[in-house]
Amino acid sequence: MMSGPPQRLSDQLMARLDFSTGQPLSQGYQAEVRRFASGQTGWASDLVIKAPAGRGLRRWISAKGLQREFAAYCRLGQMAGVPTCHGLASGRHLILDAVEGQRLSDVTARPSEAFYASLLTLIQSLHARGVAHGDLKRKDNILITPAGQPVIIDFGTAVLQPHGWHPLKRRLFNFLRQTDLNAWIKLKYGGYTGLSAADQTLLYRSSVERLASAIARARRAKP
Repeated sequence: MMSGPPQRLSDQLMARLDFSTGQPLSQGYQAEVRRFASGQTGWASDLVIKAPAGRGLRRWISAKGLQREFAAYCRLGQMAGVPTCHGLASGRHLILDAVEGQRLSDVTARPSEAFYASLLTLIQSLHARGVAHGDLKRKDNILITPAGQPVIIDFGTAVLQPHGWHPLKRRLFNFLRQTDLNAWIKLKYGGYTGLSAADQTLLYRSSVERLASAIARARRAKP
């Protein structure tokens, strides 16, 4: 298991930083996200800091999501293709290096075949370290750097491969691992047809996933 980042520096940072002064990036159910320039923090790089969103039960659920995301970063360690994590200060502020890149959802031209090959290698590297992302169909969770390389972000839905005898957790990890591969197929091909022979071997859609897709299509079809 990968060791987590040191907590002392992240705790010190948040003790003197006003979170509200950061540049707002997003505020959803999972977290409030702000960007801080290096001049604001005194750190060498710009940072993205995520804090629990909402109040009451919603805030508690949001904080649990950040703890799950932090656990994923701890498992991954210093890995190319994911943001560097600097800690979870006081259990509620997740501190990450800012990554320069464009969200895949904002890209107008189709990425190159080399990009999709690199993305598949990155996804398989996550799985090899025991992390299944679980939400890669959402294009906002994938960045393209200026050099054309993929970066995967937002591990709030991630599931870790368990150590020891945990059959239900292991089954969930395997299910989401396959979901990640299916998501890669859909991103590359825009669906599940016209696959090459090699890519066809990566695809397996469970009855649960097929049902979820059918429900989503039915909702989109409603006037």
